[in-house]
Amino acid sequence: GSSKKLLGDLKFLEGLKTYDKDNIPVAVMKRIRERFINHPEFQPAVIKNVSSACEGLCKWVRAMEVYDRVAKVVAPKRERLKEAEGLFNIQMQKLNLKRAELKTFLDRLQMLNDEFESMNNRKMELEHNIEVCSQKLIRAEKLISGLGGEKDRWTEAARLLSIQYTDLTGDVLLSSGTVAYLGAFTVDYRLECQKKWLDLCKQKEIPCSNDFSLSNTLGDP
Repeated sequence: GSSKKLLGDLKFLEGLKTYDKDNIPVAVMKRIRERFINHPEFQPAVIKNVSSACEGLCKWVRAMEVYDRVAKVVAPKRERLKEAEGLFNIQMQKLNLKRAELKTFLDRLQMLNDEFESMNNRKMELEHNIEVCSQKLIRAEKLISGLGGEKDRWTEAARLLSIQYTDLTGDVLLSSGTVAYLGAFTVDYRLECQKKWLDLCKQKEIPCSNDFSLSNTLGDP
């Protein structure tokens, strides 16, 4: 009576579909295993001969028993998997943080490498400029050294020219007299006359060279 009433309930099938298979009471599952699972007549093939509806219910009960048995094994593994996934997510967060720190470090390293390369190029450029300046300095020192000798020579030449310029009046006077009047005479006579004229210029305070020479005055220096 009660079994037929239960099977005739229109919500019975829906109840089987929505049954909380993850929370089957231990006592219920123990009773099913002790009284039905190993019973030779609680087999779908046997029950099918009596009722097709009961066959389906038998299959459902056996499926629940298998599910509960498997769930007892799978549930701890599922829980451990959940914990492992949680730890994995935490480690991935740490890894991503380290990756971000590594990227920041690598970017900084690249910037330092670029700066080092730039400074190294600048250093090479400065070394080249120093070498060029050193060569110029050496040439300048050589030039200054050479000009130092020229300065002494030019100073002496200027001093001699100053003396010659002062004595130019008397030297030209003596040279003019020699060319105009002494050309026809002998060398000794010309030298004697030039000496007398030189003494006369000294007496008259006309500036002239002490070692007057016609060739020095009129010749190409």
